Amino acid sequence: MELTTVLAFLVYGCCFLFYHWIYLSLTERRPNLTKKGRINDCYASWLKKTADRDQHLLLVHQLRNMIMSITFLASASILLVGFLLTYGLTGLSVTDDLAISGSLNYPVWLVFFTLAFSFLNLLLALRHINNLTVLVRSDPDKLEKIEGGSAPAYLEKLFRKGTQRYMLGRRGFLYGIVIFFWYVDVWVFIGLTVLLTATLAYQHDF
Repeated sequence: MELTTVLAFLVYGCCFLFYHWIYLSLTERRPNLTKKGRINDCYASWLKKTADRDQHLLLVHQLRNMIMSITFLASASILLVGFLLTYGLTGLSVTDDLAISGSLNYPVWLVFFTLAFSFLNLLLALRHINNLTVLVRSDPDKLEKIEGGSAPAYLEKLFRKGTQRYMLGRRGFLYGIVIFFWYVDVWVFIGLTVLLTATLAYQHDF
């Protein structure tokens, strides 16, 4: 494996996996420092208001919009994973002269694992949001007895986890698109990966 290839994997891993791990950890510990942490407070007040006003049907309808988006992205990611399993990872390249055949086709493997990671996070997001749509109408006393905490806090936790997984699933698609620039030049891929991470951090995360 060439040094530039190793560097490309290291940069990608730091920008996509390590950065988001740090970002979500920071959001949990110091929510006021990140935009997502501040938005989570708005989500908590929204859940509390809809529950206090007995507007559970409105809440469920709004969550359905998110469920539809998650389902669409999850379906797209698993279809692309299947496509890569059929063509990209078997040496039957659909990009002809641009691709590297066989096991040396690092960009295709990286896209495959990124989309698989995205799909798993979208499935977990769907699980959390679906549980929320059901448990929002459950008996608060029973929920508190099972979870050992207040019912609104648990519902907020479900929604927060769902949105975090949804964010990782969406961003998996963005980073997956950037990987294809590896076929242009590995340094272009490294530069765009850093640029995408910096853009997300500056405009969306802080």
